[in-house]
Amino acid sequence: MKKCLFLLMLAALAACGEDEYHYPPVKLEYLTGYSDGNAALQSIRTDQGEVLPVWRDGTGLSFTPDSLMRMVTNYEMAEEGAILYAAVAAIAPVPLTEDKFTDGIKTDPAEILSIWMGQDYLNIVLNIKRQDGTHLFHFIEDKVEEDGNRTDVHLRLYHDAGGDVPAYTSRAYLSVPLQPYARKDGGITRVYFSLNTYEGATETYKFDYTPQS
Repeated sequence: MKKCLFLLMLAALAACGEDEYHYPPVKLEYLTGYSDGNAALQSIRTDQGEVLPVWRDGTGLSFTPDSLMRMVTNYEMAEEGAILYAAVAAIAPVPLTEDKFTDGIKTDPAEILSIWMGQDYLNIVLNIKRQDGTHLFHFIEDKVEEDGNRTDVHLRLYHDAGGDVPAYTSRAYLSVPLQPYARKDGGITRVYFSLNTYEGATETYKFDYTPQS
Protein backbone atom coordinates (compact mmCIF):
# COMPACT_ATOMS: atom_id res chain seq x y z
CA MET A 1 0.00 0.00 0.00
CA LYS A 2 1.40 3.34 -0.98
CA LYS A 3 1.69 5.94 1.73
CA CYS A 4 -0.58 8.95 1.36
CA LEU A 5 1.24 12.19 2.05
CA PHE A 6 -0.22 15.65 1.93
CA LEU A 7 1.65 18.70 0.72
CA LEU A 8 1.94 21.75 2.89
CA MET A 9 -0.45 24.36 1.56
CA LEU A 10 0.80 27.89 1.91
CA ALA A 11 -2.10 29.85 0.47
CA ALA A 12 -2.92 33.08 2.29
CA LEU A 13 -6.23 33.15 4.11
CA ALA A 14 -6.81 36.80 3.34
CA ALA A 15 -5.08 39.35 1.18
CA CYS A 16 -4.97 43.10 1.39
CA GLY A 17 -7.20 44.83 -1.13
CA GLU A 18 -7.59 48.43 -2.15
CA ASP A 19 -7.25 50.96 0.64
CA GLU A 20 -10.88 52.04 0.42
CA TYR A 21 -12.25 48.47 0.69
CA HIS A 22 -12.94 46.83 4.05
CA TYR A 23 -14.02 43.26 4.69
CA PRO A 24 -17.21 42.92 6.72
CA PRO A 25 -16.87 41.29 10.14
CA VAL A 26 -15.84 37.69 9.59
CA LYS A 27 -14.94 34.61 11.59
CA LEU A 28 -11.74 32.64 11.08
CA GLU A 29 -12.33 29.01 12.01
CA TYR A 30 -11.68 25.39 11.20
CA LEU A 31 -14.73 24.05 9.34
CA THR A 32 -15.78 20.92 7.48
CA GLY A 33 -17.04 21.65 3.97
CA TYR A 34 -19.38 19.33 2.03
CA SER A 35 -19.71 19.29 -1.76
CA ASP A 36 -22.67 18.22 -3.87
CA GLY A 37 -22.76 15.93 -6.90
CA ASN A 38 -21.49 18.76 -9.10
CA ALA A 39 -18.40 19.32 -6.92
CA ALA A 40 -19.76 22.64 -5.66
CA LEU A 41 -19.43 23.55 -1.98
CA GLN A 42 -22.93 23.06 -0.64
CA SER A 43 -22.70 23.36 3.15
CA ILE A 44 -20.30 23.77 6.05
CA ARG A 45 -20.29 22.36 9.56
CA THR A 46 -18.73 24.35 12.36
CA ASP A 47 -16.89 22.77 15.27
CA GLN A 48 -19.87 23.72 17.40
CA GLY A 49 -21.95 21.28 15.34
CA GLU A 50 -23.93 23.86 13.36
CA VAL A 51 -24.59 22.97 9.71
CA LEU A 52 -24.96 26.00 7.42
CA PRO A 53 -25.82 26.27 3.73
CA VAL A 54 -23.23 28.03 1.58
CA TRP A 55 -24.70 31.05 -0.16
CA ARG A 56 -21.51 32.35 -1.74
CA ASP A 57 -18.17 30.52 -2.08
CA GLY A 58 -15.18 32.76 -2.71
CA THR A 59 -12.51 30.33 -1.54
CA GLY A 60 -11.37 29.05 -4.93
CA LEU A 61 -10.87 25.56 -3.50
CA SER A 62 -11.48 22.57 -5.77
CA PHE A 63 -13.76 19.79 -4.52
CA THR A 64 -14.56 16.34 -5.78
CA PRO A 65 -18.27 15.43 -6.03
CA ASP A 66 -20.03 14.33 -2.85
CA SER A 67 -16.98 14.73 -0.64
CA LEU A 68 -15.87 16.56 2.48
CA MET A 69 -12.87 18.78 3.10
CA ARG A 70 -11.41 20.14 6.31
CA MET A 71 -10.74 23.88 5.89
CA VAL A 72 -9.54 26.96 7.73
CA THR A 73 -11.95 29.61 6.53
CA ASN A 74 -12.79 33.29 6.67
CA TYR A 75 -16.59 33.52 6.55
CA GLU A 76 -19.61 35.47 7.70
CA MET A 77 -23.27 34.70 8.08
CA ALA A 78 -26.02 36.28 5.98
CA GLU A 79 -29.74 35.58 6.00
CA GLU A 80 -29.35 33.32 2.96
CA GLY A 81 -26.44 31.33 4.42
CA ALA A 82 -22.66 31.43 4.83
CA ILE A 83 -20.47 33.69 2.71
CA LEU A 84 -16.94 32.30 2.40
CA TYR A 85 -14.24 34.81 1.52
CA ALA A 86 -11.01 32.81 1.66
CA ALA A 87 -9.86 29.41 2.84
CA VAL A 88 -6.98 26.97 2.90
CA ALA A 89 -7.46 23.21 2.96
CA ALA A 90 -6.25 21.74 6.24
CA ILE A 91 -4.01 18.66 6.13
CA ALA A 92 -6.37 16.00 7.46
CA PRO A 93 -5.48 12.40 6.49
CA VAL A 94 -6.62 9.46 8.59
CA PRO A 95 -3.63 8.27 10.70
CA LEU A 96 -1.71 5.24 9.44
CA THR A 97 0.26 2.62 11.31
CA GLU A 98 4.03 2.73 10.82
CA ASP A 99 4.08 -0.29 8.50
CA LYS A 100 1.91 1.57 5.97
CA PHE A 101 4.72 4.07 5.32
CA THR A 102 6.66 1.90 2.90
CA ASP A 103 9.54 4.39 2.63
CA GLY A 104 9.83 4.74 6.40
CA ILE A 105 8.70 7.54 8.67
CA LYS A 106 10.06 11.04 9.09
CA THR A 107 9.74 12.98 12.31
CA ASP A 108 11.43 16.28 11.51
CA PRO A 109 10.78 18.94 14.14
CA ALA A 110 7.96 21.47 14.30
CA GLU A 111 6.47 23.78 16.92
CA ILE A 112 2.90 23.72 18.20
CA LEU A 113 1.41 27.20 17.97
CA SER A 114 -2.01 26.00 19.12
CA ILE A 115 -3.82 22.68 19.53
CA TRP A 116 -7.40 22.01 20.59
CA MET A 117 -10.28 19.60 20.22
CA GLY A 118 -12.81 20.36 17.48
CA GLN A 119 -15.85 18.35 16.50
CA ASP A 120 -14.49 14.88 15.71
CA TYR A 121 -11.09 16.42 14.91
CA LEU A 122 -7.95 17.45 16.77
CA ASN A 123 -7.04 20.85 15.32
CA ILE A 124 -3.38 21.88 15.13
CA VAL A 125 -1.58 25.01 13.99
CA LEU A 126 2.13 24.40 13.51
CA ASN A 127 5.07 26.75 13.14
CA ILE A 128 7.70 25.25 10.86
CA LYS A 129 11.06 26.56 9.77
CA ARG A 130 11.46 26.58 6.01
CA GLN A 131 12.83 28.31 2.95
CA ASP A 132 11.47 27.07 -0.38
CA GLY A 133 11.34 23.28 -0.06
CA THR A 134 8.32 20.99 0.06
CA HIS A 135 7.23 19.77 3.49
CA LEU A 136 5.14 16.61 3.81
CA PHE A 137 2.80 15.85 6.72
CA HIS A 138 0.80 12.89 7.94
CA PHE A 139 -0.16 11.26 11.26
CA ILE A 140 1.39 8.06 12.61
CA GLU A 141 -0.72 5.69 14.70
CA ASP A 142 1.75 4.17 17.16
CA LYS A 143 -0.68 2.08 19.22
CA VAL A 144 -4.30 1.77 20.35
CA GLU A 145 -4.96 0.26 23.77
CA GLU A 146 -8.22 -0.69 25.48
CA ASP A 147 -8.52 0.10 29.19
CA GLY A 148 -12.02 -0.67 30.42
CA ASN A 149 -14.33 2.13 29.31
CA ARG A 150 -11.43 4.08 27.83
CA THR A 151 -9.44 3.68 24.63
CA ASP A 152 -5.94 5.16 24.57
CA VAL A 153 -4.78 6.27 21.11
CA HIS A 154 -1.12 7.26 20.66
CA LEU A 155 -0.47 9.39 17.59
CA ARG A 156 2.66 11.05 16.27
CA LEU A 157 3.37 13.75 13.71
CA TYR A 158 4.91 12.65 10.42
CA HIS A 159 6.93 15.58 9.07
CA ASP A 160 9.36 15.31 6.20
CA ALA A 161 11.11 18.66 5.76
CA GLY A 162 12.98 17.29 2.74
CA GLY A 163 16.24 18.90 3.83
CA ASP A 164 14.73 22.37 3.51
CA VAL A 165 16.79 25.26 4.93
CA PRO A 166 15.27 26.64 8.18
CA ALA A 167 15.38 30.25 6.99
CA TYR A 168 12.09 31.60 8.35
CA THR A 169 8.94 30.52 10.18
CA SER A 170 5.76 29.55 8.36
CA ARG A 171 2.46 28.04 9.48
CA ALA A 172 0.84 24.73 8.62
CA TYR A 173 -2.79 23.85 9.38
CA LEU A 174 -3.58 20.26 10.34
CA SER A 175 -6.67 18.46 11.59
CA VAL A 176 -6.59 14.85 12.81
CA PRO A 177 -9.77 12.83 12.04
CA LEU A 178 -10.81 11.07 15.24
CA GLN A 179 -14.00 9.29 14.19
CA PRO A 180 -12.09 6.03 13.44
CA TYR A 181 -11.33 5.89 17.18
CA ALA A 182 -14.81 6.74 18.47
CA ARG A 183 -16.23 4.26 20.94
CA LYS A 184 -19.72 2.91 20.34
CA ASP A 185 -20.53 2.39 24.02
CA GLY A 186 -20.26 5.98 25.19
CA GLY A 187 -16.78 5.47 26.60
CA ILE A 188 -13.92 7.95 26.29
CA THR A 189 -11.15 7.93 23.74
CA ARG A 190 -7.99 9.46 25.19
CA VAL A 191 -5.77 10.87 22.45
CA TYR A 192 -2.03 11.38 22.95
CA PHE A 193 -0.39 13.45 20.20
CA SER A 194 3.40 13.74 20.07
CA LEU A 195 5.94 15.58 17.93
CA ASN A 196 9.62 16.43 17.94
CA THR A 197 10.58 20.03 18.66
CA TYR A 198 13.39 22.23 17.38
CA GLU A 199 14.95 22.07 20.86
CA GLY A 200 15.51 18.33 20.45
CA ALA A 201 12.72 17.30 22.83
CA THR A 202 9.50 15.36 22.36
CA GLU A 203 6.25 17.06 23.33
CA THR A 204 3.05 15.13 24.03
CA TYR A 205 -0.45 16.58 24.31
CA LYS A 206 -3.41 14.73 25.85
CA PHE A 207 -7.12 15.17 25.02
CA ASP A 208 -10.30 13.25 25.84
CA TYR A 209 -12.58 12.69 22.87
CA THR A 210 -16.22 11.66 22.76
CA PRO A 211 -17.95 11.63 19.35
CA GLN A 212 -20.24 14.56 18.59
CA SER A 213 -21.88 13.21 15.43
